[in-house]
Amino acid sequence: MIRKMYLMAIVLFVTGFTVKAQENVIKANPLALLFGTMEIGYERVINQKQSFQVDLGYTSFTSGNLKYTGFGIGAQYRFYVQADKNAPEGWFLAPVANYSSSSANDFKTTVLVAGGVGGYQWNWDPITLDLYGGPAFFNVKSDDSAFNYGFDGLGMRLGFSLGFAF
Repeated sequence: MIRKMYLMAIVLFVTGFTVKAQENVIKANPLALLFGTMEIGYERVINQKQSFQVDLGYTSFTSGNLKYTGFGIGAQYRFYVQADKNAPEGWFLAPVANYSSSSANDFKTTVLVAGGVGGYQWNWDPITLDLYGGPAFFNVKSDDSAFNYGFDGLGMRLGFSLGFAF
């Protein structure tokens, strides 16, 4: 009798995992590697139409006698707006905020970004493709004006990632 109860509990436990909707996505931007940067993200579904995403980035490369390193962190709160799809799939809108800090030899640059994006995330169980873009305000502070990235103020924020949903 106890053996049957254990077996039944295991079957219910496993079945619960297989029919449960995907609530997590681990993402990476493969294009960032071309620029010496590793970008990863984690999206967590909050409810049927909303999710929260945290992004982390690390940069390290050398150019001539310049050794460049940096890190960044960002967040998005996504509202999935397509009636026939639930998070994490379909059209979405999201406010975004990012902070990054980098240094090269003896100078430092920080960038604060705030804005909004719209995009679409495909979900081919378990692979995802995420594309988004939108306006953002950039606040750049640098010890060396050559490394202010040529922008400070209103600009565009674009994103691309491949992921694994579970």
